[in-house]
Amino acid sequence: MIYQQQNTMTQKDITKYVLIGVSAIILIMLSASSFYTIDTGERGVILRFGRLTTIADEGLNVKVPFVDEVKKLSIRDQNLSLHTEVSSSDIQTIAVDVSLVYSLDSKRVDKIFQTYGMDIENTLIRPTLSEKINAVIAEYPIETFVEKRAEISNRINTTFANQVTGSGIKVKSLLITNHDFSDDFNKAIEDKKIAEQGALTAKFTLERMKLEAEAQKVKQASLSPMVLQEMAINKWDGKMPQYFSGAQLPFITIK
Repeated sequence: MIYQQQNTMTQKDITKYVLIGVSAIILIMLSASSFYTIDTGERGVILRFGRLTTIADEGLNVKVPFVDEVKKLSIRDQNLSLHTEVSSSDIQTIAVDVSLVYSLDSKRVDKIFQTYGMDIENTLIRPTLSEKINAVIAEYPIETFVEKRAEISNRINTTFANQVTGSGIKVKSLLITNHDFSDDFNKAIEDKKIAEQGALTAKFTLERMKLEAEAQKVKQASLSPMVLQEMAINKWDGKMPQYFSGAQLPFITIK
């Protein structure tokens, strides 16, 4: 009787200890699930059953475990590179590389998330940037692109910023970092340069020939009989030329 009673009490104790252990584990899990950290340069979007309830700042925060969900959005400067092919005003293809630096407005993270979700780069930024690049470059003929590239970059920057600022995007900088024309256009430019160089060479040769002809005319006009006589005298070596009897005395010629 005594042994059975002691054995029954031991089983109760084991059950009690198991329950205490399970409760402790549950409490630890609940406590661990109640706290979360938001790093510097981030904001936390708190969802309760899929509905946005609040935006959490940097540091240690508390949430309802197993009910609240935390999604983190970066408000740091983000770098985006975009490669696209566009058409100029004279329907020539230009491939351009654009570099964009932007950030999310920390005060509008809730609106940004509600409108565009977590992938704002692909839902807003890339499509809008591509649209503005096409619209601006389409106003310029291809031959002015290189000369006006800085102006084109500034215009794309301005039109893009005007479009996305209201959506909570801060545009820090936007530059066209590289461009490339089609092979056909590059060949046409090279052929044009060769033709222009040939035309300049021909023009220079013609002008030189004209100048030489005019100089020769001036020279011929300046050689009067008196001048020729003086030049002949200056050139004479003092020896009388030989001639046959009855022949006319020859004039000393200049050679």
